[in-house]
Formats: sequence, C-alpha cells, structure tokens
Amino acid sequence: MRAAVIRRSGATPALDQFADPQPGQGLSVGTLVAAALNPLDVAIVNDQFPFRRLQPPYIAGYEAVVQLGDGTRCYLTGPPAPYGTLAELVPVPDSAGFPVPAGLDPGLAAALGVAGLAGWVALDYRGHLQTGETVLVLGAGGSAGQLAVQSAQILGAGRVVGAARGQALEQAADRGADAVVDLADDQAIDAGLAAAAPGGYDVIVDFLWGGLAPYAMNHANVGARYIQVGSSAGPTSTINAPAFRNKLLTLVGHGQAVTPAEVRRSAYAQLVHHAIDGKLTLDLEQTRLDDISQTWEHLKTGPPRKLVVTP
Repeated sequence: MRAAVIRRSGATPALDQFADPQPGQGLSVGTLVAAALNPLDVAIVNDQFPFRRLQPPYIAGYEAVVQLGDGTRCYLTGPPAPYGTLAELVPVPDSAGFPVPAGLDPGLAAALGVAGLAGWVALDYRGHLQTGETVLVLGAGGSAGQLAVQSAQILGAGRVVGAARGQALEQAADRGADAVVDLADDQAIDAGLAAAAPGGYDVIVDFLWGGLAPYAMNHANVGARYIQVGSSAGPTSTINAPAFRNKLLTLVGHGQAVTPAEVRRSAYAQLVHHAIDGKLTLDLEQTRLDDISQTWEHLKTGPPRKLVVTP
C-alpha cells in the first residue's frame, strides 16, 4: 500500500510502499478517509512526544477517520506500531474507534479529535466550566483555540474572550469570541485583557504558556481555574506567587494522552453532535497523500487552516 514512511527520526515523511496491515483477533483494518495533521505529528517524528515512541521505519500520522469493512466510519488515534494514519490502510483495534456519523464531513470529523478534544475536555472535564462564567482562551487563533472558543459558547459560558496575534484575531472573532485581545504588543496586553472582561476571568484555557501566562493570571478572578494545555509560546513561565496565592487560583494540567479513554469517547460524541448541528466549524485545507512531503513542510510553518490529508 502507499504510505507516508519515516525512515529516520526527524525526517520528512516520503510517499513509499509499505506492507499492508493484517486483521487479527481484536484488530480490524480500515480504509483511510481523512487524516488531520497537527504539530503533534511533527513532535512524534522528532521523538519529542513521550507517549508515542516509534522506531523507523514506520508510517507517520496520529489521527484519522477510516472506513471499516461494514461501511461504518470511525475516528482513531495512534494505530499500533509501525503503522500510522497517513496510509491507504490503517489497523484499528476494536476498542479504539470512536463512531463517526455518515452525515459529517470526514475532514472535520478528523479535526475534532486532537484539536477539538483539547479545548472541550479542558473546559468541561478539567475546568468544570459553569453556566455564565467568563472564559479566556490564550491562543484562540489556531485550530484548537478556535474550537475551544466555540466549545466554551456551547458549554454555557457567559462571555468568551480570545487572545491571539495578528490575523489569528480575525479567526477567533469569526468563531464567536465576544471580544479579542491582541498579544503582539507586550505593553498593551494587560489593558486589553482588562477591557475585554472588566469582571475578570473564571476559566483560562492556555495553549501558549511562556511569557504570556502571567498576564492572564493577573486578570483571573478569585477561585479561577487555569487549564494549561499547550506551550507554543515557550515551555517555561514565571508565576507571581502573591497573585497565584491570593486569588486561590487552581492550576490544572491537561494532556489528551493521559485523559481516560471513556472521557475522550464521550467528549468526541458531543463534539460530533454539535458539528452536525453546525455549532462547530473550522476552515480546512485538503491535500492528497501523494503530496505528503510538501504538506508536511507546510505543516511546520503553522498554516492558517487545518490540514487534512485524503488518499
């Protein structure tokens, strides 16, 4: 079969022939419908993701929607090594697939996985968002951030503020943020966060971390929950002890790989339901498996639209 093969850690995947996966006890083989690409895929290939260590040669790709032999579709992550999702055929453990309704765009269904679950689970399962609370999404312009903004609205937030830079601000606003804050000018961030939500923030979902986290904490309400999801602005941050202590701030880590499978399955079902109703949308850029090497390099530049690969 054709597949995006990695023959050296850190290399760009190349289209090549790879042995077909074989069905077995508790294992089916599905046909690729759509695979969504994420920065996580690059981290795995660079051997920087501790929950998925692979030895070359192997097939790249972490998440996808596949069609099974009975005609049904399912979403899955992390197929058994050495297989990935960027291939014509994908092995699917019987307990691993999440159902995908026939009426949902498979590209969006794939994108609702890593990117969609990040925000939904952070807000609901980890942040315990309550109706009417004010939410701040740091990094609201990326795919995960845009879906987090929409998820907060669906989950009953009273006000949702999206913080991002440049053109990403428009994307956050387009997804329904009640206000946006430009993070490009360090001198204006405090004023922007204060103006966007004068009453402060009850739940903060942070995809950025780095030097931006202290600004958000300064505007957290007493008893706020701060959900640390990503670190695209830097892996370390300096926290002001009095601000953290005197606000009774709860700092919560969230990682999908260590979230219970039943929580992810339930959350994905809810995301799918709202996507069918038109409440969750995302701009997609469709590419073909034949072009995976060029698409991979595009992925590393941080494209404005979600990259989806089809056979």
